[in-house]
Amino acid sequence: MNRIVVYQSETGFTRQYAEWIGAALGCEAKPLKHISPQELKKYEGVIFGGWIMGNMIMGLEKIRKVMPCDFIVFAVGVSPKSDVLIREIKEQNKLGNTPFFYLEGGFRQEQLGVVKRMMLKMVKKSVLKKENKTEQDLFMARALGTSFDHSDETFILPLVNFARSE
Repeated sequence: MNRIVVYQSETGFTRQYAEWIGAALGCEAKPLKHISPQELKKYEGVIFGGWIMGNMIMGLEKIRKVMPCDFIVFAVGVSPKSDVLIREIKEQNKLGNTPFFYLEGGFRQEQLGVVKRMMLKMVKKSVLKKENKTEQDLFMARALGTSFDHSDETFILPLVNFARSE
């Protein structure tokens, strides 16, 4: 099958996963901003990956507007993988029956612009002020203060195996 991995990355984790997936499937990985709708039409299979912000997959709406076919979606976020998180992301992004894979990445605070860093500080403060903090809230409060990398090439295996079975 003629495939491509298309991605939108902010600090490099989604790009890294896209490149690993592309290498495993023997196809190109290309940033969303460098691919045209006409070019996408050349492919029978498209795998799209975006980073998560507020449970929204960045770039997903843009690629939905130009997709010539069904596609596989992966999202990269800072939170540990959980069934609850996956369900929330699928619902919020209206993925329905679209094949979806969540991959834990990391956080590179130093690569964010001033505006995004300020926004994240405000998010952290609001999380810390919550009375009934969840495990997820506590994780986010810790995570938003430091850079870390939890990415792992083995996390792509379920997606790669699914894509090969199509």
